[in-house]
Amino acid sequence: MLFISTGITLGSFAQDKTISCVKNNLEDYYFSTKSGYGGLKSILGKLHRDTSASDQVTREVYEKKNADQQLVDKYISTINKDGSWPDINYNDTGRSGWEPSKHAERIFFLTKVYMDPDSKFYKDRNLDMILHKAMQFWFQAKLICPNWWYNEIGVPKTLGPAFIMLKNELSTDEMKQAVDVMNNSRFRMTGQNKVWLAGNIFFKAILTDDKKLAQQARDTIASEIKITTEEGIQPDFSFHQHGPQQQFGNYGLAFITGMAFWGRIFDGTTLAFNAEQKTILRNLFNNGYNWINWKGYFDVNSLGRQFFKDAQVTKSLATGYAAADMLVTDPEHKQIYLDFISRNFSGSSQSLFNGDKHFWRSDMTVHRAPTWFSSIKMSSERVKGAEALNGENLKGYYVADGATYIMVDGNEYNNIFPVWNWRKLPGVTCYQSRAPLKVLTFDGYHNNSDFTGGLSNGLNGITAFHLVRDSLTAKKAWFFIDDVMVCLGADITSDKDEPVTTTLNQSFLKGDVYYFDGSVKKMSPESQISSDDFKWVYHNKIAYYPLQKTQLTFSDETQSGDWHDIAKVYSSKKQSAKIFSIDVAHGKSPQHESYSYVILPAITLGDVAGYKPTFTVIQNNAEAQILSSKNEKMDMFVIYHPVQKSIAGLGSIIFDQPGLYMLEKQLETWIMTATDPTHKLETLTFSLNGKKYQMKLPENGDLGKFITKKLN
Repeated sequence: MLFISTGITLGSFAQDKTISCVKNNLEDYYFSTKSGYGGLKSILGKLHRDTSASDQVTREVYEKKNADQQLVDKYISTINKDGSWPDINYNDTGRSGWEPSKHAERIFFLTKVYMDPDSKFYKDRNLDMILHKAMQFWFQAKLICPNWWYNEIGVPKTLGPAFIMLKNELSTDEMKQAVDVMNNSRFRMTGQNKVWLAGNIFFKAILTDDKKLAQQARDTIASEIKITTEEGIQPDFSFHQHGPQQQFGNYGLAFITGMAFWGRIFDGTTLAFNAEQKTILRNLFNNGYNWINWKGYFDVNSLGRQFFKDAQVTKSLATGYAAADMLVTDPEHKQIYLDFISRNFSGSSQSLFNGDKHFWRSDMTVHRAPTWFSSIKMSSERVKGAEALNGENLKGYYVADGATYIMVDGNEYNNIFPVWNWRKLPGVTCYQSRAPLKVLTFDGYHNNSDFTGGLSNGLNGITAFHLVRDSLTAKKAWFFIDDVMVCLGADITSDKDEPVTTTLNQSFLKGDVYYFDGSVKKMSPESQISSDDFKWVYHNKIAYYPLQKTQLTFSDETQSGDWHDIAKVYSSKKQSAKIFSIDVAHGKSPQHESYSYVILPAITLGDVAGYKPTFTVIQNNAEAQILSSKNEKMDMFVIYHPVQKSIAGLGSIIFDQPGLYMLEKQLETWIMTATDPTHKLETLTFSLNGKKYQMKLPENGDLGKFITKKLN
């Protein structure tokens, strides 16, 4: 049972006590026995620190580890006479993972153990001298990173709390130079960058007892707690930064963890967030971050450009720490946060947070069943698929072309990135070539179609994506029905003389691979098999079940790669691992090719043999992709062109516009759920058995959101 303490006591403070109260809150936050993090630290203690991590949130997670006495002793014993450390490259000019920032981190780390009354090193005279020596080196060196972020955000953010905790022990000259460091941050920019900068200014205000500046900084921080269609929290509770781009795992994660931090620092003072701001943060957590964490692993599709070591674990843990902080500032809704922590970090075998959600502002779908998780990432003319900068995401050319990840245990992809074949990302239809992948830029890319969308009736859902990129087109649809995922692809066409495949999955090999081609067989190690006669393939609790004659290729071979090829922050070192991969071949220059298969997650090998689809694929071509349940209570439609169909149990239906439609029969009433994936229509019209219906679509920031209508 995981224990999270919520008993952080804050007294009533008069207006003139605000600064001292904030300082007390800050110390409570950083001192181990008062942090309230309980069992989360036991999980963190098992993680091996990624010393190359350049992600601010990841670094802050590692900073929450209890002080390692050996590490403290090492920093004390190895510091040079001038206050530098011999293992830090102070001449580093990298834009990511800037080496000199480690010096600031060590000052902060040593400050915590020096100022914590429960620390063995509390007020240790030798450590006191080490700290002042290290600070003096930093003040005199005046190091500047080529990446503005470290100078204006990263370093002041790290040193600000240290300066505040050491405030009464700083000399006049040290105080002046500490303020000079903090002066690198100014009020400017948008989204999370704006929040980071304002937060650093708030640290300066506390350091200098400037109540007016503290209020201005607090108000600037709080000004970003809003629903917007610009950068920041979106109407669907995804998060955008660097334009219309999903940033759950990078800037968005920094935002929710940062706001949870500031809510806790401001708590019990006149600076505290108001009820409306707390509601928005609660909804961002509950309707955003609750969806993208599975058993303590962060969704791969939500990592953004940060494919770092242990990223899925540290980012999920960071979300857990945010939940623990929200317990302090939003205690009336504590069950949301306690449930998140229990669901992700207690070892529970089943998720109690289930459903299907499409983030219409970010071209992304998440499906959560009781025993498995899946996400789909796409892009469109509206939404940027991905970006690459600072030597990060060097192989992410296809990451938003329908990437479909499936987790049962959660660790299926953890740290797979260096050994992945990035041309065979799960769910993606793309070219196969031995040529190096193109490297994206800051501008990233957009899919050249506006037909990207999804809808849900709660537990079942439809997601569709018209891929138009690099002379390759494909109409891809995912249907979540009866606890399985049905994948249909149609009109796969290219005039390039290169082979095209659709990858069903590519994950770590765990256990044996079995397949059925007339009888059940076990795959030999380090082999590859290709045939169009397979009834099903099974690996690691997931089965793959073709619905049409399909040229399937699957393998259990060793693959190799290098972390340096994923992110330049890592030194070059070859990695190898056994990988399971399965894909459908469409041939060179395919013309109107298709695929249809079912993925059955969280299933046993014994149950695969008896599986029979509970649905029928009615159509899968350039005009439409249609699925109908055999009990005649559910019909699911992806319509690319106006069409008329006759469906058993439903009757005749005419669709006047392209769109996604789902008809569910409840008792004797049909319920229509529909959406416009193009975000361009004002209404959808259709006729059912001669009766015409019209559905008015949402507007503004809700364009693309699904609507529901009872049909009389």
